[in-house]
Amino acid sequence: MNLSLMSRMLALAMIWGGSFLFMRLAVPEFGAGFTAAGRLGLSALALVIFAWLQGLSLEWRKHWKAYLWIGAASAAIPFLMFALMARYLPAGYSALLNATVPLFAVLMAWGTQHARPSWSKLAGVATGMAGVITVARFGTVTLDVPTVLAFGAGLLAAFLYAFSAGELRRRFAGTDPVVAATGTQLGAAILMVPMLFINLPTAVPALVPGLALIALGLVCTATAYVMYFRVLREAGAERGTTVTFMVPLFAQLWGALFLDEAITWASLIGLALVLFAVALVFEKVRWPRRREAVVAAALPLATCVAKK
Repeated sequence: MNLSLMSRMLALAMIWGGSFLFMRLAVPEFGAGFTAAGRLGLSALALVIFAWLQGLSLEWRKHWKAYLWIGAASAAIPFLMFALMARYLPAGYSALLNATVPLFAVLMAWGTQHARPSWSKLAGVATGMAGVITVARFGTVTLDVPTVLAFGAGLLAAFLYAFSAGELRRRFAGTDPVVAATGTQLGAAILMVPMLFINLPTAVPALVPGLALIALGLVCTATAYVMYFRVLREAGAERGTTVTFMVPLFAQLWGALFLDEAITWASLIGLALVLFAVALVFEKVRWPRRREAVVAAALPLATCVAKK
C-alpha cells in the first residue's frame, strides 16, 4: 500500500469521523429530520452534478424502484437514526455503534444464506457486542429511556447498513459505483423531502450549525462517497474497508477537541473491543492452526527418534 493511498484513507477516516461531530452541532438547531433530509439533499445534488460531469447515466427509469428502497435502507433511515441519536449520545458513541456494521453482516449471512461463520467471525460478534455493552453500562451517559432508544437507533442504523450493502452488491453488481451511489442517494433524498417541511426552521439558523449541515452533505457524504469508491477501486474491497477501523478514533478525538466530550476508560475499552471485533470479523487476527501446532510439537520428537 503506497503512501498516497494511505494518506487518502486517513483523510477519509478523518472526514467520516467528523460527520458525527457535525451532527452534534446541526441537530440541536435544525432537528433530526431536517438535518438528515438536508444532508441527503445536498449530497444527492452534488453527486448528480458529479455523475453528469463524468458523462454517467443513472438509467432512472430502469432502476428507480431499486434506488428508492435501497436508498431508504442505505441512507434515509440510517441518517435519520444517527441524527436522532446525536441528541443524546456523544460523537464517539455514535461512531462506535456505526462500527458494528460488519458484525450484523456476519449474522445476516448466517441467517439468510445459511453460511456458517468461522470461529473468528463468531468471536468478533460476541466481542463487539461486549464493547457496546461496556460503553452503554459504564460510559458517561445516564441510561434512561431516551439514551436506551438512542443506542437502539444506532444499532438499527448499523443493521440497515449491513443489509443494504448486500442488496447493493446483488442489485448493482455490474453498475459503476458512482452511478449506484448517486442513484441511491437521490432516491433517499426524494423520500426525505417531507422532513424538510415538517421540521422547517422558523428563524434564520446560526452560522455554525448551518456550516455543519453543509459540511455533512457536501464533505462527509458526497465527497466521502467519491473518495471511498476510488479507494476501493485502487486498494480492493478487503483493504479498502479497513478505513472503518479508524473512524471511531477520529470521532472520539473530534468530540473531545471541539465539544469537550470526555474520553473515559469505559469508552476506550469499549472502543478497543469493537475495533478488535471488526478485526476478527475481517479475519485479520491470525490464529495458530491446531494441525500446525501439533506438527511443530512433533518435529523435535521425530528428530530425536531419527537420530536414535
